[in-house]
Amino acid sequence: MDSQRRSFLAAASSVVTGVLAGCPGFLSPGAGPNDNNTTQPGVEGAGVRIPDTVDSTYPQYQYDGANTGTVPEVSGPTGAITSLFEFGQSSFTPSHRMGSPSLRDGWLYLTEGRIDSAGNGETFVYAIDAVDGSRQWATMYRGTNAAGPTAATEEIVLATIGEELVGLAAETGIEQWSFAPPVQSGITVDGDTVYVVSRQDGTATLYSLSVGDGSLDWATPVDAGSEPVTPAVADGTVYAGGNSLQSFDSTTGEVVWSAEYNLTAPPTAVGEDVVVGSGTAVRVFDTADGTERWSNDVETYGNRESPAVTNPLAVTGDTIYAVADRGLTALSLSGSQHRYTVEIGINGTPIVADGFLYLFGRGQLACRSADDGSTEWTYGTRQRTSSRGMAPVVADNVAFFPAERLYAIAG
Repeated sequence: MDSQRRSFLAAASSVVTGVLAGCPGFLSPGAGPNDNNTTQPGVEGAGVRIPDTVDSTYPQYQYDGANTGTVPEVSGPTGAITSLFEFGQSSFTPSHRMGSPSLRDGWLYLTEGRIDSAGNGETFVYAIDAVDGSRQWATMYRGTNAAGPTAATEEIVLATIGEELVGLAAETGIEQWSFAPPVQSGITVDGDTVYVVSRQDGTATLYSLSVGDGSLDWATPVDAGSEPVTPAVADGTVYAGGNSLQSFDSTTGEVVWSAEYNLTAPPTAVGEDVVVGSGTAVRVFDTADGTERWSNDVETYGNRESPAVTNPLAVTGDTIYAVADRGLTALSLSGSQHRYTVEIGINGTPIVADGFLYLFGRGQLACRSADDGSTEWTYGTRQRTSSRGMAPVVADNVAFFPAERLYAIAG
């Protein structure tokens, strides 16, 4: 990578604080109003659970390589909540953005994109403490202000910088490798392998790379169109596409089957089913041969946003949760039965943990009952817009979500 674009800043929080004076850092829980919250934060004795440690792991966007959006054996914040910390520059301009984080071994890994006073783009990759938001290291890249999701393995943190995939040492933030073809999908990790889709000269390619050193395992064309979706991987099969849904052997990259339906949301693989958003419909296919099992339209509310299902789905063993046109629809996985639809006022990516849904959009994190969609609590920020696909991270008694800053909520 061009050395002018990259500037490693520090590997210890004490050094970073000195080098990055005036740059994003720890902010007190009281920084900034929360004028549209439905709970009173920070009330001692009100049942608020403040974690001493955060031991949960949330390795990538949508939690796992199958894109299920379902976090097992974790109970997120419910009931009374409080602000744990805020991290990031206080900025509300369109040029400033935070990426969805990943979580491992008590550290959060995230990206922040911004434009400096001279009009130059900068993207920072951070490691911060998940309890107090203190910065552990930061690596800066110049020339872009993109901020996408990260993925964290035991040794490597993966991030897209502009359209370039990079692997950084999890302990220090030092770049270990980079992958130059322009990546236009999200990052999907399965064990020691990372899958991404690149698009060059009108042609999309699905790549399988080593997490450790970025070396190429295989590459194969994919029918992705102009907007490749984030791949899903489960049981030795990779699902990707855009113009159609395609299934690939994860070892060889060979195409197994293809289903000619346009995808507007990434696939989710659960058991013998692969679930996609396709326009205003949710479609379910047989993982063995791509046969469509069923499809069902989601309910829309006539809002100005596109009614299509564009945010990733959350899928449990028996229920699909889809968001479109500021509405949340729950469908039976086995038979397309509508369980409920509620208007939620935001378009967000749902995450399921212990019977609750966590959704972020338009500067607001909401916790809702997965059983009926009723509101448990909401936590608002001053931001009123959000990038498509931003998603919270849920751990035991705490949730993190990227708005104009990264917010940590405990309860």
